[in-house]
Amino acid sequence: MEMANFIHFSAAENRPTIPGILISGRYKRPYGYKVKRSQGTKDYYLTYTLSGRGWFYNGEEYRECREGDVSIITPGTPHYYGTAEGASWEFYWCHFVPREQWMNLLQFPEPLKGIKWTHIENRSLASRLYSAFSNLVRYNAETDAFAERLSLNALEEVLLLISKSIADKTQNLDPRIEEAIHILSQHFTRSLTVPGIAAKVNLSPSRFAHLFKEQTGEAVMEMLIKIRLRHAKKLLELTSMSVAEIALEAGFNNPFYFTRQFTSFFGCPPATYRKQKQNVHTHA
Repeated sequence: MEMANFIHFSAAENRPTIPGILISGRYKRPYGYKVKRSQGTKDYYLTYTLSGRGWFYNGEEYRECREGDVSIITPGTPHYYGTAEGASWEFYWCHFVPREQWMNLLQFPEPLKGIKWTHIENRSLASRLYSAFSNLVRYNAETDAFAERLSLNALEEVLLLISKSIADKTQNLDPRIEEAIHILSQHFTRSLTVPGIAAKVNLSPSRFAHLFKEQTGEAVMEMLIKIRLRHAKKLLELTSMSVAEIALEAGFNNPFYFTRQFTSFFGCPPATYRKQKQNVHTHA
């Protein structure tokens, strides 16, 4: 399908979700089902494909999903998705705003900008994920005093199982890619480059970049930026350093670039994030 044609044809925007309200469900949709949110949403959108085929598009890149695929569209990402031609598509879905302690569970491969992606290969784990999603949808439909907490617990189990699947895969990483990830994690404040890291792991820059993306689902510099941003988030929470100081401490030479990247990743500017965290602690 030509994505540009879809955008032109499907002029109507789908209604945005209300951020902060957890909603979930299970759909089975025939060919012709399409959703368009050209401005994205303010929450995360998670899907788990049970059968058939669907597709996702972020305005620049397209990817088809099949049984076992998990996707998460991040806040603010323009997105379009629907049932693949000649197929039906059955999937679990959930709109949510993550708890703070869940953020590390959302750091998995992002093959499309703004759309995280992984595949559940282990059958036992897939069965457990199916059960957790089923519980999530059931609890989310209930209205008693325990429904919200049960829904959140079920969603946390879903995210934990997805993270476990990813962790199991990373145990089989090429040793050179493991070493590269170690370099990124331990020396993220330095001026790192793809050729420089490639030389340290004895690979050509082009081979290293290809292998890294193939095994992690992310480009080298994308992972580096995310590592720096997570460090900056901790500094915003735990120190009184200025935003400009934190930018430099996290490895960003330009505070304006840092602010732009932080806002894109966490959904608000650094100063706003710090203020929100301070308000939470003040009223705790």
